[in-house]
Amino acid sequence: MKPKIIVFDIDGVLIDTSMSFRCAVSRTVQYYMTKILGYEDTGILIQPEEVQLFKLAGGFNDDWVLSQSAILFFIYKALKFDARETNSIRLLPPSLIEFTSSVSYEGEGLRKTREYLASLDGNILYKAEEKLDKKLIVRIFQEIYAGSMYMKRLYGSEPILGAEEGLWKNERVILDKTLLLSDVLYGIYTGRTATETELALEILKIEIPQQAIITMNSSIVKPDPRGLEIIREYYRKDTLAFIGDSMDDILTAINANAIPVAIAKDNLSRERFSRYTSLIFNNVNEYLRYISQF
Repeated sequence: MKPKIIVFDIDGVLIDTSMSFRCAVSRTVQYYMTKILGYEDTGILIQPEEVQLFKLAGGFNDDWVLSQSAILFFIYKALKFDARETNSIRLLPPSLIEFTSSVSYEGEGLRKTREYLASLDGNILYKAEEKLDKKLIVRIFQEIYAGSMYMKRLYGSEPILGAEEGLWKNERVILDKTLLLSDVLYGIYTGRTATETELALEILKIEIPQQAIITMNSSIVKPDPRGLEIIREYYRKDTLAFIGDSMDDILTAINANAIPVAIAKDNLSRERFSRYTSLIFNNVNEYLRYISQF
């Protein structure tokens, strides 16, 4: 079916963020555990590609929440087994895949992380949470992503880490704009902040009506369907497809009675998404070619 409206997620759909946001998660976790908490740096705790495990779990669309949750998970393991260096902490049970496979698709990520760890040992969780400075984690993440030069523009704050280049400069456009159809209306529903979204649109060099862009600043968080419903109401059209690469994206489409279109680059993602939609593509351009036939 050819939709009248196509709404895009940005990260992993319109823009390749494997070397920006996903690396920012990895580097934020590593920085906090080693530079802030003092664990010996003997190996990467979470690889950028492993961030997708959280995205498939649902509730981790916000990379700040994802980073906080991953750090809490690793602090818990460090305290439980009295581990002092990162390679050992990573290898101790439970593994990332065991954890992310065990939580429900529904619910906010940090809350789900707390519930999971509390079921293992609530006393250790309490001690772990005492070491979790959520605001500092967000600041570290922001500067790693934005860099010192863009910290003020993107987040309105002065840098605290020093001279960071900014991982956003590693972002690359996926979307082939020549494939956009003239008889289809377009929107964006993203977990990015408004300023991060502005930067993305500059990189993409596309124009979307402001009324059809839903960001973190709207206080609507996926899988809340209201983001898609606002765009649908603005355009006054019914048939809407939402393209995303996380479980929250797919559930958002389902909750809004929209067409869920999944972008999957690995077999695990394809397997998880196939439970909810048959429209699974390697990238957004494949989907645009597909609907151009109708």
